[in-house]
Formats: sequence, C-alpha cells, structure tokens
Amino acid sequence: MIIRVPVSFVLLTVAAVGQGPGGPGGPGGPGAGGQGDGVWRRNAFYGEAQTFDSCIGHQPQTGEYHYHANPLCLRAQLGDNISVLRATRTGPVYQESSAPWKHSPILGWAIDGYPIYGPYGYSDSTSASSPVKRIRSGFRLRKIDARTSLPDWSLPNHTGVSQQLTAAQYGPDISPRFPLGRYLEDYEWAQVAGDLDVYNGRLTVTPEYPQGTYAYYVTIDDNGTPAFPYILSGQYFGTPTGGRAPTISGDALDYFNNGNTTAPAAPTPQITSWATKYYNSPAQAISGYDPSAGASTTWPTNVPAGATFNGGVSTASNGDMQRVRYSDSRVYINANGLASYAMGPWFDPGMTGGVFQNFPANQNYQFQFPRLPAAPAARTSTGGGAVGLWVNGVAVFNFIDGASYSNTTRNDAGGGGVTPTAVQLSAASLEQGPLAAGSIAAAFPLFGASLAASTATAPTADWPVTLGGSTVSVKDSKGVSRQATIYYASPSQVNYRLPADTAPGLGTVTFTANGTSYDANINVAASYPGLFLASADAQASGYVVRVRGGQSAIESITQPISLGPATDQVFLVVYGSGLGAAGSATATIGGATATVGYSGAQGTYQGVDQYNILLPRSAGGRVPVVVTAAGRSTNTVFITVQ
Repeated sequence: MIIRVPVSFVLLTVAAVGQGPGGPGGPGGPGAGGQGDGVWRRNAFYGEAQTFDSCIGHQPQTGEYHYHANPLCLRAQLGDNISVLRATRTGPVYQESSAPWKHSPILGWAIDGYPIYGPYGYSDSTSASSPVKRIRSGFRLRKIDARTSLPDWSLPNHTGVSQQLTAAQYGPDISPRFPLGRYLEDYEWAQVAGDLDVYNGRLTVTPEYPQGTYAYYVTIDDNGTPAFPYILSGQYFGTPTGGRAPTISGDALDYFNNGNTTAPAAPTPQITSWATKYYNSPAQAISGYDPSAGASTTWPTNVPAGATFNGGVSTASNGDMQRVRYSDSRVYINANGLASYAMGPWFDPGMTGGVFQNFPANQNYQFQFPRLPAAPAARTSTGGGAVGLWVNGVAVFNFIDGASYSNTTRNDAGGGGVTPTAVQLSAASLEQGPLAAGSIAAAFPLFGASLAASTATAPTADWPVTLGGSTVSVKDSKGVSRQATIYYASPSQVNYRLPADTAPGLGTVTFTANGTSYDANINVAASYPGLFLASADAQASGYVVRVRGGQSAIESITQPISLGPATDQVFLVVYGSGLGAAGSATATIGGATATVGYSGAQGTYQGVDQYNILLPRSAGGRVPVVVTAAGRSTNTVFITVQ
C-alpha cells in the first residue's frame, strides 16, 4: 500500500557542531604557542573542536587520544550528573542532569598530584553538608576593542613580554574571522566571576577528601558547553613532578594487576580511584568513513580509495587501566591511553572526505604521580601535551592549541589549519558522515565563513540553485561539478540537496556568497539513509494512517499510538533522506521485523524519502524505529505505542 499525504517540510535548525577544523598542535615549551609569535596563543577548543568526537576527544598524528575539555563519555561512565539525550550512529548526544546534583567523582589527576573533579561540587567549599552546585570558572571574555595588552593571569606564560604590548606584538583586529575567544589571551580572570582560582581549582572538602584538598574542576556553562579554561589553566597549583616514568621504584607494590586487586595498607584516592573495570575489554572506535558500520576493535575501517590516515589500531588493544602500583611517595600507572567506551568518529571538512585523518593508537603509558602533592612558592606553566591522566588512562590536555598569531603572516601559525569552511550534516539525522547522492544536507560556517548574503527560503517545492545570494556547487569523485538546489539560505546556515547523479566517492562542496567561495570536503555514498527527528530526544517525524473497514484516517504520533482492534491495520509513515540508489528497505520497530509497504521518494519535496511501515502488534511503550537500506541502518527514532 502506498500512502502519500502532503508533508509540511520543517527546516530543522541545529546548533553548529564544534568550532573548526585542523589537527591538534604538538607540545610546546612552557606556555608556548608552538609556532607564530607566541603572544596570542590559539584556544584549542576554538581551533580544534571540529575534530572532536562525541566524547570531546581526539588525537594528533602520534595517536595520543586526549581531552582538552569536558570528558563527556567518561563522565557518563562514572555517573557524573549526565545522561544520554539520544543515541546516534556517531555516538551519544548527552545532556546535563537537572538539580539536585550529587558531587562529581574524581575524573583524573594532574601531574602535580592533585585530583581533577567533574563540574559539580559543594556550594560551601568547607562544608560537605552544603548543597551541591555547578562549579563556575572564574574566567570570562575580556571587554576589549583591540588586542594590545595581555591579561594578568597570562603574564607568567609570556617571559620577557610586557603586559602593554608593542605594535609588533598586537593581535589581529577583532572580527568574524578573529573573534574574541579565538585566543587564550582574550580571557581574563576575575575573582568575583566564579568559584575557582586562576589555576581553575580551589581548596575544598570532597567525598574522597573529607579533611580537604586542593582540586581542579572541569568547567562548563549553564548549557553544558565547556567553559574556559575547561580543565587546567596556564599554571599548575602544585609541583609537576609526575609524568612519564621510565623506571619504577623497587619498593613499589601492586594495587591492581591483570584483574587482581590487592588493597593497600592505607588506601588513598590516588591509588583507588583509577578505572579498572574494563581492563580486559578491547577498545573500540567508530570510523568516520562509515559510522553506520558501528564500532570496531580495529580502526579505521571502510577507508575509501584516495583517503589517507595516521595512527590507528590494527590489533585489538584493551582500554582503561592495566596496572596500578604505589610506593610511599609515588603512584605508578600503566595504561594504553585508549578509552573503554566507543571513541570516534572524527570529522574535518578541510581533510579528504571530510574525515579527520588522525586516529588513536596504543600509547603504552607508564606514568607516575606524587602521593603527597605540595604547592611551591613559584608556579610552573602547564605548556602543551599531557598535563595529567583521566582515571581511564586517557591523556589530559589543557587549553593550548600549539598555534599562535603571527604578525608577519597576519594569520595563525602551527597547530593545524583554521580556514573558513563549513561543516555538513544530514538534514534528516543531524549526523556528520557520508552524504548520499540526492540527499538533503545542512551546512554551517566555520572560522568566519559567511554562506549567504541574506536569509531566504525557497518559495515553492521547485528549489532554485541560487537563494539568498548563495550558490552551492558539488564536485564529485570523477571531477564533475554540478549545481545543487537550495531550500534555505542564511549567512549561518544553508540547506541544500546534493545532485542525484553525484558519483560516489570523495568530493568537494563549494559555497559561494558575497563574491567569496569556501570549500568543504565530503564523502558521497550511493545510499546512506537517515530519518528526520521531530524533537531533540529523537521523536519520529511523520504520522499514522489507520485502515479500518476499507477506510483510512490520518492520526498524529505526538500522542501514544493505539493499535486498536486486531482488524485495524496501522501504518507508521516516517520521513527521511539519503535512501539514494537503494531500491528497497526493511525496518524494525521495537526490535521486531516490520513490513515496509513503501519506501521511496515522498513525492512533493526533492530529497525527502518516505517509509510506510505496518506496526507490529507486539509493539508497546516507547519503541525504537530503524530502517535499513543497502546494508546500512538509519539513525534510531522513537514512537510511543499504547
């Protein structure tokens, strides 16, 4: 049975994912910007966020998987006031829990020996009976019109540089290309602005330290977005005597080794807080080349012709901690530097196929931390590279990108390219990854790109190739360029349809507006189906058609669906995009196989697919709906059945 009812095509406006492409910068000297002038150091969360996975982790060419900010998946594993809003093929979408909160657990350890907690702590740092609150960073954006001076907190990171800069040390003019927040020195610390000191920590009591300790905190804003300086600031509070351990003290005792735990005589959080649950579980990663294939114990997988990559794991390696030892003064950690949750995928519109070419590798860490940390008279700058370990053995990095502004080139130098471009998602699933020929994509600008001259929506279902002063051209793997039709255009978002005859493989999309063009790389698939979302928690977009006594009636799915008497046939009609060249589809509802009466074009709006699925009588409650075509399963959407 083919049921077609005109659908009101709703433009799904979503927040841009990440901030921009580029490879992580390598370690620099104390407080260094890596390359460039070293005065205006680029913020890693600005310059590298587009390469983060859904856990906010990524890696340089060495394969050292790490976090610069809020470690979402680790927090979820440890129950740190966070929940999954929806699952996607590219990893979970998380949301912060509502109050009341519980105190965050220890998430990691800085190499000065002090713990790193999640974002929630006691409102009164001296009282464990005080309410738990979200701990606020003391940093904020400066109110400046020009980059001619340095903030107080950063001066120790700029040896020999005066606070009032010379003209040769000025930063770039503040503009859409160089906005406030692009550089670390765009922020100031104000004691009254938050709960934490200039190092992003405080002296406090915690569940693990009822007598008190110094502790760093992961900082987020009220929306759950990482808040500067994210983890550690520009200096350590304590003496950084930890780090790589080439040798182990002869009197070191095992606390954990090969699954065996021996309780020490005097257990301490430095020894007992390490995550050992998944020590024998192979680490997994999702490849950006085909996220629908799911996580794999070796990676990358499904690499198309012409794509290159660095790092990766060709032999399965275990995640989490492998061994914990201790002496009177030290804790020694052995870990592979790989998480036990599914890492990846990683994307970068500036790299071939729109996939970030660096993949995590087994690091075989042997780290040490002081058991009796102390605050020195003179502080040490954190610099680049690992500044600690998370409790799962993954590296803690701070806010340093490895790049800084160069007055000579009038641009940033080092740390990976930050070029105006656009990130592209499926307009149906809101996921990055392959885009099917003929599907609808949503593009969002990065690094000052402007995708249109004005805001406009196509007036009819016959979409134009120019809208709002914007044009979109798709060059496919065979070198053929075609104009895409556009449904919606604005400077900050363009929804367009890939031409249906675009050849599969690695291609490039060019956005042109106001006389300027921006390129973004994509991986085109013959079919990569996705389903539209009606809400942030993945409610299906569609309706129900009930067939009773030869008559049909349309019903909403915003309320629980009644299956009615056994003589009723209840068809779920859901919308998607990306079916492409696939000639047919199958479906499951609530895990049960469901009959697909129709799969194909919706018929009114180009690029929109429609699936008519007979609801199985076994369905009940909030149930997942998944469609599979050409061997690829869609993202999951949900309906509620009475």
